[in-house]
Amino acid sequence: MTSAQPQHGWGAMPLPEIRTANDLRSALGRYGFPGDGERFEEELAAAVGASPRNDFTGAAAVARSYRHRVLIRNSSEIMKALEDARGGDGTT
Repeated sequence: MTSAQPQHGWGAMPLPEIRTANDLRSALGRYGFPGDGERFEEELAAAVGASPRNDFTGAAAVARSYRHRVLIRNSSEIMKALEDARGGDGTT
């Protein structure tokens, strides 16, 4: 049985410590999917802009979502399942 790791380089990478927004920005640059960094900034700004005073629940949800994307990208099992769901050849 072959793994997606050698073909696509999707092996488990050491997970970065993500404690701040800057940690998350750095992790997205290295471990995120293409475009994640830009989308994170856009969604974070929109969430902060839409937040009532002293309530950053929306911004926290955006940060959690993108932190989860880093974890997904780091899992060879999840990446293989995503590839299998797309049909395995990356064309769908």
